[in-house]
Amino acid sequence: MTLARRYLPEGLVALMVAATALPSYAAFRWYGQATGLQSIIWGVATLASVAVVWAVRRSGEDWRRELRLLFLASATIGLFSIATGLGNNATDEPHAMPGFLSELVGGHDPYTTPLSLTYSVHALSLWSNTIVGSYHYVYLPLLVFLQVPGTGPVGYELLCFACWGGMVYLLRNDEVASLALSTPFVALIAANGFTDLPVLFVVTLSLRGWTGPKARAVEYLSLGLKQFANAFWLVYYLIRRDLVRSAIVLAVTVAFAAPFLVWHPTGVWCEALTFGVGYGCASVSNSTQTVSALYTHWNYYLWVLWVGVLFRKEIRARWNRWREAAGRWTHRPRAQGE
Repeated sequence: MTLARRYLPEGLVALMVAATALPSYAAFRWYGQATGLQSIIWGVATLASVAVVWAVRRSGEDWRRELRLLFLASATIGLFSIATGLGNNATDEPHAMPGFLSELVGGHDPYTTPLSLTYSVHALSLWSNTIVGSYHYVYLPLLVFLQVPGTGPVGYELLCFACWGGMVYLLRNDEVASLALSTPFVALIAANGFTDLPVLFVVTLSLRGWTGPKARAVEYLSLGLKQFANAFWLVYYLIRRDLVRSAIVLAVTVAFAAPFLVWHPTGVWCEALTFGVGYGCASVSNSTQTVSALYTHWNYYLWVLWVGVLFRKEIRARWNRWREAAGRWTHRPRAQGE
């Protein structure tokens, strides 16, 4: 075996990081500020993490050994990012989440009370920006409690990073999922403190960790966190034509939001449940989403990767069934007179 083939996984990961960082930095130098283009570049690279599976198989090395090496390298990069700030602060969430919890503890509704933030950003390269903004809480109520009070942004980033490690551990017996989710791109999403990591860990725990009543309890817990989890479970049950479970998803979601619907109905309704497009939300500004938000948020790509690697067999089976059905329809014999 040649050295090039033996170290193909390591070489591919290094090449992917370089091929992502260089155009990202060039884009910043061109525009003079961090833009959605950086998120697209790093998001596409996150989706490309599945290429590591091919590289490991091509190398002929034991995938569990390669998983340990890849995880260790990615963990080192992630911890370095948290400790130094380099490649970090790509989101305001580690800064905002402690503030939202303080608002709630202080008796203020975070859905209606604006939170003012000022923080420094040097995201994914060596540039530096200062961000000043005012925000409302836009997630479901339980997510604000998934943090360690008093630890600030770094504590929140470490929590998300630990959730990444826990998610990979839960998937350690799944070659494709564990390798694809162990790349530096996913580790950096965690190190930046995106709120998706605690949610993904909880959903993964329900699907691939605990079983029985405990798994169901964790599933219900995830319905009070971030709306991606609610959308996932709803689609999950609708695809299986389980209308009862689909209705339960909707009911539990509303139940978690109910205290805030009683407190200030417009707040949670506009910010978390309808994203500013619901009835009576014309005056809400910061919750309204545009189509471009679907591809200019780096963390959104992680959900696509997660669904793809965890449900690859089901997706492939349904795709094959669809192709077979389409083929039968295309080549069906014409009835006389058609």
